[in-house]
Amino acid sequence: ASQKAEDLIKQNYGDSHVVLASALNNKALLYKKMGRLKDAGKIYQTAIGIYKSAVGIEHQSYATAVHNLALVERLEGNSDEAIRLFSEALDIRRKLNGNEHVDVAITMHNLGSALRDTGDLERAKDLQEKALLILRRRVGTEHIVTAACMNALGLTLKRAENYAEAVEMYLKALGVQERWRDVGLKHEDCIATLHNLAECYDQMGKKQQADSVRETIMSLVGGEDSYGSS
Repeated sequence: ASQKAEDLIKQNYGDSHVVLASALNNKALLYKKMGRLKDAGKIYQTAIGIYKSAVGIEHQSYATAVHNLALVERLEGNSDEAIRLFSEALDIRRKLNGNEHVDVAITMHNLGSALRDTGDLERAKDLQEKALLILRRRVGTEHIVTAACMNALGLTLKRAENYAEAVEMYLKALGVQERWRDVGLKHEDCIATLHNLAECYDQMGKKQQADSVRETIMSLVGGEDSYGSS
Protein backbone atom coordinates (compact mmCIF):
# COMPACT_ATOMS: atom_id res chain seq x y z
CA ALA A 1 0.00 0.00 0.00
CA SER A 2 2.85 2.34 0.85
CA GLN A 3 4.57 1.72 -2.48
CA LYS A 4 1.31 2.27 -4.38
CA ALA A 5 0.89 5.59 -2.59
CA GLU A 6 4.45 6.60 -3.50
CA ASP A 7 3.85 5.65 -7.14
CA LEU A 8 0.65 7.69 -7.19
CA ILE A 9 2.42 10.70 -5.70
CA LYS A 10 5.19 10.42 -8.29
CA GLN A 11 2.63 10.24 -11.11
CA ASN A 12 0.85 13.34 -9.88
CA TYR A 13 3.69 15.44 -8.49
CA GLY A 14 6.94 14.02 -9.85
CA ASP A 15 10.05 12.70 -8.12
CA SER A 16 11.12 15.91 -6.39
CA HIS A 17 8.01 17.25 -4.68
CA VAL A 18 7.64 17.87 -0.95
CA VAL A 19 4.57 15.62 -0.88
CA LEU A 20 6.78 12.68 -1.86
CA ALA A 21 9.41 13.71 0.69
CA SER A 22 6.75 13.79 3.42
CA ALA A 23 5.52 10.31 2.46
CA LEU A 24 9.10 9.01 2.51
CA ASN A 25 9.68 10.59 5.90
CA ASN A 26 6.66 8.73 7.28
CA LYS A 27 7.82 5.47 5.70
CA ALA A 28 11.27 5.87 7.23
CA LEU A 29 9.73 6.47 10.65
CA LEU A 30 7.79 3.22 10.30
CA TYR A 31 10.94 1.33 9.30
CA LYS A 32 12.77 2.82 12.28
CA LYS A 33 10.06 1.57 14.64
CA MET A 34 10.37 -1.87 13.00
CA GLY A 35 14.13 -1.87 13.59
CA ARG A 36 14.97 -1.63 9.89
CA LEU A 37 17.50 1.11 10.56
CA LYS A 38 19.57 0.88 7.37
CA ASP A 39 16.43 1.07 5.23
CA ALA A 40 15.13 3.96 7.32
CA GLY A 41 18.41 5.81 6.94
CA LYS A 42 18.44 5.45 3.16
CA ILE A 43 14.86 6.69 2.89
CA TYR A 44 15.55 9.68 5.15
CA GLN A 45 18.53 10.54 2.94
CA THR A 46 16.28 10.48 -0.12
CA ALA A 47 13.72 12.70 1.63
CA ILE A 48 16.46 15.11 2.69
CA GLY A 49 17.65 15.36 -0.91
CA ILE A 50 14.14 16.19 -2.10
CA TYR A 51 13.57 18.79 0.61
CA LYS A 52 16.94 20.37 -0.15
CA SER A 53 16.12 20.84 -3.83
CA ALA A 54 12.43 21.70 -3.34
CA VAL A 55 12.44 24.09 -0.36
CA GLY A 56 16.09 24.59 0.57
CA ILE A 57 17.96 23.78 3.76
CA GLU A 58 16.49 26.62 5.84
CA HIS A 59 13.10 24.94 6.13
CA GLN A 60 11.30 23.16 8.97
CA SER A 61 10.74 19.98 6.98
CA TYR A 62 14.39 19.74 5.97
CA ALA A 63 15.50 20.25 9.59
CA THR A 64 13.06 17.60 10.81
CA ALA A 65 14.30 15.05 8.26
CA VAL A 66 17.93 15.75 9.23
CA HIS A 67 17.02 15.38 12.92
CA ASN A 68 15.26 12.08 12.19
CA LEU A 69 18.24 10.74 10.25
CA ALA A 70 20.47 11.69 13.19
CA LEU A 71 18.28 9.54 15.48
CA VAL A 72 18.79 6.57 13.16
CA GLU A 73 22.55 7.14 12.91
CA ARG A 74 22.81 7.20 16.70
CA LEU A 75 20.85 3.97 17.01
CA GLU A 76 23.25 2.39 14.53
CA GLY A 77 26.17 3.48 16.69
CA ASN A 78 27.41 6.17 14.31
CA SER A 79 27.85 8.79 17.01
CA ASP A 80 30.03 11.22 15.07
CA GLU A 81 27.60 11.34 12.15
CA ALA A 82 24.68 11.71 14.56
CA ILE A 83 26.43 14.65 16.23
CA ARG A 84 27.04 16.29 12.85
CA LEU A 85 23.40 15.88 11.81
CA PHE A 86 21.93 16.96 15.15
CA SER A 87 24.18 20.02 15.07
CA GLU A 88 22.97 20.90 11.56
CA ALA A 89 19.33 20.47 12.55
CA LEU A 90 19.88 22.52 15.71
CA ASP A 91 21.44 25.42 13.79
CA ILE A 92 18.51 25.50 11.35
CA ARG A 93 15.86 25.22 14.04
CA ARG A 94 17.44 28.02 16.06
CA LYS A 95 17.55 30.23 12.99
CA LEU A 96 13.92 29.52 12.07
CA ASN A 97 12.34 29.36 15.52
CA GLY A 98 14.60 31.15 17.96
CA ASN A 99 16.37 29.69 20.97
CA GLU A 100 13.27 29.00 23.08
CA HIS A 101 11.37 26.64 20.76
CA VAL A 102 10.41 23.11 21.78
CA ASP A 103 11.98 21.64 18.64
CA VAL A 104 15.24 23.38 19.51
CA ALA A 105 15.18 21.84 22.99
CA ILE A 106 14.41 18.36 21.63
CA THR A 107 17.34 18.50 19.23
CA MET A 108 19.57 19.86 21.99
CA HIS A 109 18.87 16.99 24.36
CA ASN A 110 19.33 14.42 21.59
CA LEU A 111 22.61 16.06 20.59
CA GLY A 112 23.58 15.81 24.25
CA SER A 113 22.84 12.09 24.20
CA ALA A 114 25.02 11.60 21.12
CA LEU A 115 27.83 13.52 22.80
CA ARG A 116 27.39 11.32 25.87
CA ASP A 117 27.92 8.30 23.65
CA THR A 118 31.36 9.64 22.74
CA GLY A 119 32.25 10.37 26.36
CA ASP A 120 31.89 14.15 26.09
CA LEU A 121 29.89 14.31 29.32
CA GLU A 122 30.46 17.98 30.11
CA ARG A 123 29.01 19.22 26.82
CA ALA A 124 26.23 16.64 27.00
CA LYS A 125 25.21 17.78 30.49
CA ASP A 126 25.32 21.44 29.51
CA LEU A 127 23.09 20.92 26.46
CA GLN A 128 20.59 18.74 28.28
CA GLU A 129 20.31 21.10 31.23
CA LYS A 130 19.65 24.00 28.85
CA ALA A 131 17.12 21.90 26.92
CA LEU A 132 15.33 20.98 30.14
CA LEU A 133 15.03 24.64 31.15
CA ILE A 134 13.48 25.49 27.76
CA LEU A 135 11.00 22.62 27.95
CA ARG A 136 9.96 23.52 31.48
CA ARG A 137 9.26 27.06 30.31
CA ARG A 138 7.55 26.12 27.05
CA VAL A 139 5.52 22.99 27.82
CA GLY A 140 5.81 22.68 31.60
CA THR A 141 7.23 20.12 33.99
CA GLU A 142 4.38 17.63 33.49
CA HIS A 143 4.86 17.03 29.76
CA ILE A 144 6.11 13.70 28.43
CA VAL A 145 8.74 15.50 26.31
CA THR A 146 10.09 17.12 29.47
CA ALA A 147 10.22 13.68 31.09
CA ALA A 148 12.21 12.32 28.12
CA CYS A 149 14.73 15.12 28.55
CA MET A 150 14.97 14.48 32.29
CA ASN A 151 15.60 10.81 31.57
CA ALA A 152 18.33 11.68 29.04
CA LEU A 153 19.96 14.03 31.55
CA GLY A 154 19.71 11.30 34.18
CA LEU A 155 21.67 8.95 31.91
CA THR A 156 24.37 11.57 31.44
CA LEU A 157 24.60 12.20 35.18
CA LYS A 158 24.79 8.45 35.81
CA ARG A 159 27.59 8.10 33.27
CA ALA A 160 29.42 10.95 35.04
CA GLU A 161 28.92 9.07 38.34
CA ASN A 162 26.75 11.84 39.76
CA TYR A 163 24.40 9.20 41.09
CA ALA A 164 22.41 11.28 43.56
CA GLU A 165 21.57 13.86 40.88
CA ALA A 166 20.76 11.08 38.42
CA VAL A 167 18.35 9.51 40.91
CA GLU A 168 16.62 12.87 41.31
CA MET A 169 16.17 13.16 37.55
CA TYR A 170 14.88 9.60 37.18
CA LEU A 171 12.35 10.03 39.98
CA LYS A 172 11.05 13.24 38.43
CA ALA A 173 10.82 11.60 35.00
CA LEU A 174 8.99 8.59 36.43
CA GLY A 175 6.52 10.84 38.19
CA VAL A 176 5.59 12.46 34.90
CA GLN A 177 5.60 9.19 32.93
CA GLU A 178 3.25 7.55 35.42
CA ARG A 179 0.77 10.40 35.21
CA TRP A 180 0.91 11.00 31.48
CA ARG A 181 -2.28 9.84 29.81
CA ASP A 182 -2.37 6.05 29.80
CA VAL A 183 1.37 5.46 29.58
CA GLY A 184 1.77 4.14 33.12
CA LEU A 185 4.67 2.23 34.61
CA LYS A 186 4.36 -0.67 32.14
CA HIS A 187 5.45 1.55 29.26
CA GLU A 188 8.90 0.65 27.93
CA ASP A 189 10.20 4.14 28.72
CA CYS A 190 9.22 3.71 32.36
CA ILE A 191 10.80 0.26 32.53
CA ALA A 192 14.05 1.68 31.16
CA THR A 193 13.97 4.54 33.67
CA LEU A 194 13.35 2.11 36.53
CA HIS A 195 16.26 -0.05 35.37
CA ASN A 196 18.61 2.93 35.36
CA LEU A 197 17.30 4.03 38.74
CA ALA A 198 18.12 0.61 40.19
CA GLU A 199 21.63 0.81 38.74
CA CYS A 200 22.15 4.18 40.40
CA TYR A 201 21.04 2.82 43.75
CA ASP A 202 23.49 -0.07 43.30
CA GLN A 203 26.35 2.33 42.66
CA MET A 204 25.37 4.34 45.75
CA GLY A 205 25.42 1.19 47.88
CA LYS A 206 21.67 1.38 48.46
CA LYS A 207 20.93 -2.30 47.88
CA GLN A 208 17.52 -2.27 49.55
CA GLN A 209 16.24 0.52 47.29
CA ALA A 210 17.78 -1.14 44.22
CA ASP A 211 16.13 -4.47 45.04
CA SER A 212 12.81 -2.74 45.62
CA VAL A 213 12.95 -1.08 42.20
CA ARG A 214 13.86 -4.39 40.55
CA GLU A 215 10.94 -6.08 42.26
CA THR A 216 8.71 -3.41 40.76
CA ILE A 217 10.19 -4.12 37.33
CA MET A 218 9.64 -7.87 37.73
CA SER A 219 6.01 -7.34 38.67
CA LEU A 220 5.50 -5.12 35.62
CA VAL A 221 7.18 -7.26 32.96
CA GLY A 222 6.04 -10.59 34.35
CA GLY A 223 9.26 -12.34 35.29
CA GLU A 224 13.02 -12.18 35.24
CA ASP A 225 13.36 -13.55 31.72
CA SER A 226 11.65 -10.44 30.36
CA TYR A 227 13.99 -8.04 32.13
CA GLY A 228 16.82 -6.63 30.09
CA SER A 229 19.31 -3.83 30.27
CA SER A 230 18.67 -0.36 28.90
